[in-house]
Amino acid sequence: MQIGRMDRAIILGASRGLGAELAKKACANNFPVTGMARKEAPLRLLQQQLPLFEYKIADLAKAEGQDTVIRHLLEESYAKVFCVAGGGPYAAFGAANWKDHEWAWEVTFRSHARVLHALAQAHRFPQVILIGSSVAESGGDKGAASYAAAKHALKGLHASLRLDYPDWDLRLYSPGYMDTPLLPLNASVRQGGVYDPIDVANDVWLWSVSADKGGHKVYPKHPL
Repeated sequence: MQIGRMDRAIILGASRGLGAELAKKACANNFPVTGMARKEAPLRLLQQQLPLFEYKIADLAKAEGQDTVIRHLLEESYAKVFCVAGGGPYAAFGAANWKDHEWAWEVTFRSHARVLHALAQAHRFPQVILIGSSVAESGGDKGAASYAAAKHALKGLHASLRLDYPDWDLRLYSPGYMDTPLLPLNASVRQGGVYDPIDVANDVWLWSVSADKGGHKVYPKHPL
């Protein structure tokens, strides 16, 4: 049976870390994936490894990249949208350049907020899973102020949209920190233990195909 676009997933931030592992998990379950991210080389490598994977280039930290994502989402139809992209500088707030804080807010919050706004305006309501953070969205995070601010905002946006659109399968998945190159080796949270992104991707995928539309899942809880 030929798989149509409605049986596809799109992953924003698919080039590495959790996004890449989630692409592998979806494809392993015969669910085609379109991955979007800024860097082409890791996306091309995923395409070589995964027959059901295709990609498009979009820099989610820039307005034109966000426009590309939105245009593609409105032209195509997807059953699942995974908003995984995120990041920020790891330093005391004043030690990082302002442009680095702006980058964190654009890629971690504003890009996903714009996607949700575009879908709502177009009355398109696929399943959307936002990736939060059980650490950064819940309190202060030393050395990660702009990242924590963006994750707080994402959590608030999700809770509010659940009230505006109670029938929309809009979920927030909040993992503990993961052992990826995105987390600096000197990050203090590593002292309390970090998680394998493969295990987290497995759990995200299983939740996405479950009937649970409870909205928010925190797993695994970070030990700190």
